[in-house]
Formats: sequence, structure tokens, C-alpha cells
Amino acid sequence: FKLNITGYIEKNFRKEGCFMHKVKNSCQTILFLLLAHFILIYFHCQFNFQDVWENTMNYWHNYLFNIFVLYVFYVSCLVLFNRQKYAWFWFFTSTVLFAMANYLKLSYRNVPLLPSDFTQIFELTHIIQMLNEIHVMILLIVLGMLVVAFLLVTKIKSKLIFTTKLRIGSALFLWLIILSMYYSNHHYSPYRVMATTFGITDVYWDLTEDYSSNGPLVGFIKNLDIQVMEEKPENYSYETMREIVNKYKEKATETNNGKDTLENHTVIFILSESFVDPLRIPTLKLSDDPIPYIRSLKNETTSGVMLGASFGGGTADVEYEILTGFSTNYLHPSLTIPYTLLVPNLNEAPNITNVFNHKTAVHSYNASLYRRKEVYEKFGFERFFYDGGNPELSYKETIENSKYISDKSAYQEVLDILNNHGDDNLFLLLTTMQNHIPYKKGQYSNQFQVLNELDEQKKSGIETYVQGIHYTDVATKNFIEEINQIDKPITVFFFGDHLPSDIFDRYEEKNNEDLAFYKTDYFIYSNFETPKLDYSVVSPNVMSSIVLEQLNVKLTPYYVLLDEVKKTLPVIRWGEYLVQSDGSFVTEDDLPENAQELVNVYRMIQYDINEGAQYSIELGMFEFVR
Repeated sequence: FKLNITGYIEKNFRKEGCFMHKVKNSCQTILFLLLAHFILIYFHCQFNFQDVWENTMNYWHNYLFNIFVLYVFYVSCLVLFNRQKYAWFWFFTSTVLFAMANYLKLSYRNVPLLPSDFTQIFELTHIIQMLNEIHVMILLIVLGMLVVAFLLVTKIKSKLIFTTKLRIGSALFLWLIILSMYYSNHHYSPYRVMATTFGITDVYWDLTEDYSSNGPLVGFIKNLDIQVMEEKPENYSYETMREIVNKYKEKATETNNGKDTLENHTVIFILSESFVDPLRIPTLKLSDDPIPYIRSLKNETTSGVMLGASFGGGTADVEYEILTGFSTNYLHPSLTIPYTLLVPNLNEAPNITNVFNHKTAVHSYNASLYRRKEVYEKFGFERFFYDGGNPELSYKETIENSKYISDKSAYQEVLDILNNHGDDNLFLLLTTMQNHIPYKKGQYSNQFQVLNELDEQKKSGIETYVQGIHYTDVATKNFIEEINQIDKPITVFFFGDHLPSDIFDRYEEKNNEDLAFYKTDYFIYSNFETPKLDYSVVSPNVMSSIVLEQLNVKLTPYYVLLDEVKKTLPVIRWGEYLVQSDGSFVTEDDLPENAQELVNVYRMIQYDINEGAQYSIELGMFEFVR
């Protein structure tokens, strides 16, 4: 009897190709796919098992679709390697590395991993330098474990899975499926139709929630299909653009009457990395004010806060809005970084430098991130000074144990350029790095204490950040004093780009919708008499217009349009508008009729430049009216 049972098991469970063996393999495959999905969602939820459970209960149907997509990738590995052992190894290796990258991106930027992030793959060493020691150590351990696992896998015997004909046929079929995935944002894509059937929806206004509800893998795939603008304006044509340009040419002629040109002006835009007034952060208590000079300067000058669209990152997006005057609000959500995905591909990229004869950029770091070299060349900068560049930076001093070039050195670089420049006008862009993450204990001799009850690591990180912006405050004071000694009209526009997320995420969790986490400080200072303008809350896209208004100079038709936008809708973000007349946030449908017409024109210009035929350039929208 025992022999008969043994023989039955041998015949029906262990023999390859039999029904029970196929059931066993299918169950094994399903378990492995579930494990892979659990790894993805567990890392995405920052190791919070309760969030994993709640998301699974709420979005189980979406997660079933993720299992299907994972199966497609597993079969792709099977077809590629034609051996099950290598297929499973590379499948799980890709899963773990994706999950870790997504976890780290969320930890440091508060935004999940996106396809556009892979444009920075050749700058991996610079990115790793920004991680804290614990994350680097974990990363090395995981990579080491994967190497060991690979060596063990090579010792396992494995048979070929497919015949040559079946392999080729399967590859062609999978290629069609993956191609459909790539065009996931097109309405008639088979992948999109199937995804919608399972309940996949778009939550582009909150990518973290999008990945949570739809699954990290499906959320990532949706961002492969990059589109520039949300939709083409219905009446976009050459004739429409000609009417708009002619209208604003007439307004420019009227506005410019009696105004001076930028003939001998020098304008400096200073993007101060992660600069924010820490006393504005909810519940944070400090032993003293770390930025007394900048606070006093804000009281005396045109100043306020910029209300950005992102928390903890998005430097390049802020820079893009400020230089171009365009709002990222109208870009398609899949176009996450205009610098890397849009600007280098444009025929022309109009921006604030167009109204100056000479333009120079300075970055106190290397130029690898965000394709800055290509972007600045497209923007028309004649010279770009950066670490390791040509021309090279002359000043690279750091402060104490920091690895980043100090703001003091960055300011000295700018002063040398000013002193060597003639009387012709000059636009100068400085992007600093002193206050970039990470904020390590022992980086500075901290003189400011956090009075809140926090764990030591969190407290020391905040104290290091606060000490850094204090050094910025001191360096800025000395810089302004030097500017005052130069006998030429100079205007300085100083602004922070975003709040650092890795040390303030504790507050962000408690105050998720608090606007304080999206506000950064700005001021505009001139070494000659100018009016003090009242723009207390604005979005980055209108800042160049505020600078030009303070200088009271002639405007191009485009900046006449941007002046109207600034005075009517000073903040545009997340599909909402701050209406200047009553100080309320409303959606576009609730805007007054005149404001809606203005938005349509503004969006039309942006479409024309970024995705259209650039008729407005040819028609003279960005040139001074002769």
C-alpha cells in the first residue's frame, strides 16, 4: 500500500508536465508574484504594515492588476533568459532594487520614483553622496546579498524552457503588451482599457497617493508615456496667436511710454538651496532667530513668500518657472521635470535672459543634475561657471565639516564677475548648494538649539540645517554690503526653492495640507532707490515680472501679459488660483470671466512654446516693440 501511494505521488506530483506538477508550479508562481508585490507596497509605505493592510483592503482590485503586470515582467524574464532560475533571480533583483529606489526617493524628496529619474543614472555617484550613512550601508548590504544570491543561483541545475520558435513568438507577443504599456496615457491603448476595467485611476495631483492606490508598479508605468501639455487649446492656430501677440504689442507700446530700458542694469537671481524661515514651520521652537539680517531686509524691501507646488524637492521646477515665467500647473503630470524632459528638446526656449545683452550662470556644484549645461545653453547663457567646468569656479571653500561649497564662496564668485564686467547690462543666475541635504551631526558647531522634544538624530539634523541657513544669513549680509560699494545699478532677487523634507517630515505628517510647508522666502533688493511693492504671496512663475516692475523698465509683450497674470492671479498651483481681488483660492471654473480669459491666453502662449509651432516667437511676443 505504501509503495502504491509513493508511486502515485511520484507519477502525479513530481513528473514534469503532469497536471499536478503544473498546479504546483502555478501556485509557486502566484506566491512569488504576491511576495514581489508585497515588497513593492511595503517599501512604498515606508515599512508601515498598517498602511499596507489598509491599502490592500481598499484597493485590492487595483493590486490584482499589479499582479498581472508583474506576471508579464516575469514571463519577459523567462523569455529573455530561457531558464527559470535566472528569470526568478532577475525578476526579484529588479523588484528589490525598484522598491529600494522608490523608498529612498520618498524619504528624501517626498515623491515616488519616476521614469524621468533614470535620466540621472550616470550621476549615481553624486546621488549616493547625498544619502545618509545608514541608507548607504543598507544599500551596500542588499547589493552584497544579491551578488551572493546570484552565485548560488548559478549552481542550481535548470533546463531550457522554450523552443526557439516558441521563444520568438512569445517575445513578439510580449513586445506588443509592453508597447501598449508604454502608451498607457493614450485612451485607446489596450493596456489602459484593461487597467481602467480593474479600477486604475489617475491621482496625478498626489503621486504618492497615486502609487499607493494603483500600486507602485502601475503608477510608475503611467509616467512612462510623457506628454507635454494636458490638452491642445481648441482654437490654437497661427491666426489666434497673431491676434494675441498684436494685442499685447499694443499694450506694450502703451505701457513702455516714458520708461527706461535695462541698458546698464545688472540683475542677479539667487536660488538659495533649501532656504526657508524655520520660525514659520508649525510647532518648531528654536533658541534664537537664525536669520536676523534677512528678516530685517525683508521688512525694508519688496518681499514675501513664494507658494510652490512641491515639498522637500523640485529645485529645477522652481528654477524653470522663475526663468521662463511659465507655470508647471499646465504641464501634463507625466512631465515631472521640464529641465530634463522638455527644455533641451525645444527649438527655442524664451526666458528672462532674452531681455539682457549678457547672461552668466554660476552653480556651486557640478553641472550633472537636471541637464543644466544643455538647459542653460538653450536659455542663452553665454558662460556657465560650475565645479569642474570650463570656466571653473575660483572659490570652493566649505564651512567646517560640510562637503558643499559655502554661500560665502558662491557670493565671492559673483562679485568677481561683477567687478570684471563692463557697463552693459548683465543677467546673472546663482544657484547655491551650501544647505543641501544631508544634515549630519557634527557638520557644524551648532549655536541654535531645537526646544522641541525630539529624538537626537532628528534634533541634530534640524539644528545643523538651522546653523547652515544662519551662515547664509551672515554671508548674504556681507554680500549686500559689497553690492552697495559697486558704482552701478544692481538688483538682487533672493529666494529659497523648497523646504528640506528629510528633517521636517515629522511635521509634514501632522500638517499634510498646511501651506507653511510649501512657502519659501524671497526679497528683491536694489542698491539704488526703488519702490517697495506689495506681493506678499506669489507663485514662482510671476517673480521675474515683479523684478521688472520694481525696476520700472520697458517690457516685452510677454512680460506685459505676465504682469496681468501677476496682478490678477498671483498664485497658480495644483489646479487652483489665488484671486488677488478677494484673496481666495478657487478652481479655474470658478474664476471671474476676465480671469478665465487671461488664463486661456497665458496657457495658449505656453502651449505654443512647449508643444506648438512657436508662432509667438516668430510674431515677436518675446521681443521689445520697436
